[in-house]
Amino acid sequence: MWDDLKRQWSSGNMLTRLVFVNVAMFTLVMTLRLLKKLGAFDFESDSGVFGLATTWKAELLLMRPWSVLTHLFVHVDVWHLVMNMLWLYWMGRLYMGQFGERRLLSTYFVGGLAGFLVYALASNVFPGLQQGTFAYGASAAVMAIMSATATAQPNYMVRLFLLGSIPLKYLAIGWVLLDYFALGQGANPGGNLAHLGGAAFGYAMIKQASAGRDWVRWFERLIDGVVTLWKGGGVPNLRRKTKFRKVKDTRSSRVKSDEEFNLEKKKRSEQMDLILDKISKHGYDNLTEAEKAFLFRQSNQ
Repeated sequence: MWDDLKRQWSSGNMLTRLVFVNVAMFTLVMTLRLLKKLGAFDFESDSGVFGLATTWKAELLLMRPWSVLTHLFVHVDVWHLVMNMLWLYWMGRLYMGQFGERRLLSTYFVGGLAGFLVYALASNVFPGLQQGTFAYGASAAVMAIMSATATAQPNYMVRLFLLGSIPLKYLAIGWVLLDYFALGQGANPGGNLAHLGGAAFGYAMIKQASAGRDWVRWFERLIDGVVTLWKGGGVPNLRRKTKFRKVKDTRSSRVKSDEEFNLEKKKRSEQMDLILDKISKHGYDNLTEAEKAFLFRQSNQ
């Protein structure tokens, strides 16, 4: 079973991995709760979901700084998990199809952090919004992805039961208004604040991107740096020299050696791999005109 899980993880895209991590975290929390009931340990589960939930209280946050990230994957109710994962998968597919896996991951994390920031600041500035000590859930990150998707594709038609087909932008506006109206009821103001913060970030991020300002590039560079350090600086690309017969360069009257021909072929192959990787991570729309032209030429050879 473990081998099957590893194969599914390595073969899946970033969206399925995000869902997998959320489900795995939920399984861990439920297992810890069961072990506590069985008397395996005395750690208090109400102290922020075993230390995984975050908080607006600065003194507690300093004792659990990791919770700023871990709370984005923590759920303690199965329906909370199911709803968030359904929204994540639905909106994530649309978002990833346009912007790629890399941007999906950065939007999830930075959007979730933006939601946390709004929650923490508002809870400290306005005591009336303080409800409970801890916060958790992927809702802010999911709201960021939904809002970004609706901003980038506002007229994408969504078919709903009884309501028929409506533009995605109206669905997003309606979902945001539900959280705004819920603030006055006071049942979960911390969660509502985080949701609104994530939604505001998703909207602003797309608008700023159209003006040439990338709000999540810093996170992607941070991840690149961590991956590079983890891999020990990367593996050098060693080229093997070969000598073969002469071949004709069809683009000129010059005779080209097989070594030159193979080197050019290798460069074209490497360029093609880079372009395909860029499409996978960022989507076709983010290719330059030169890259699109190269892709067109290679597809017609």
